[in-house]
Amino acid sequence: MTYQILDQPSCCDCGPAEDSCCGPTNSNCCGPETIDLNKKEHAYPVCGTIGESVESITVRHLVKEELMSYVVDVDHWLCLDEDCDVAYYTETEAMFRKEDLKVPIWFKRDADPKYACYCNEITEEQVIETVVNTGVNSMKDVIAVIKGEGRSRCRVRNPAGKCCTKVLTLKAHAHTTTSLHSCKC
Repeated sequence: MTYQILDQPSCCDCGPAEDSCCGPTNSNCCGPETIDLNKKEHAYPVCGTIGESVESITVRHLVKEELMSYVVDVDHWLCLDEDCDVAYYTETEAMFRKEDLKVPIWFKRDADPKYACYCNEITEEQVIETVVNTGVNSMKDVIAVIKGEGRSRCRVRNPAGKCCTKVLTLKAHAHTTTSLHSCKC
């Protein structure tokens, strides 16, 4: 299946400023200033997959309450292997497994539900249904159709710590193109 990265207006400006983690006092998870060209790469020693760098604030907000004290301010990586049970790991090999988190990680094989937007609890299925039924083509519009006024707290709600608008692959487009072309009605 071919995926296309959404290059649409940010969802971070779809709701009240007080709901956003992307305001003037916080880092803008949707802007280019969050891209670290000097970021370290670190493969998880067990599965060998290079992880995605994630801030400790993201990990701290997503691990279960009883594990919060184990999150230290060091570099964390999100394991990108869909079959690996590890969610986050560090250079010191400290790790948190999928079951240690409050939310499922959308790309892990057994994630349920598979959120496309964690801030507004919108699933991939809802995105596909909304795109098919309304014809909207941006995540910001999908959020508006489903939730009205959305919330934006990507840095602490999305396991990648980034805005879904920039990292979400347009699975809805790939799915609907296939479904609509194969329709025999």
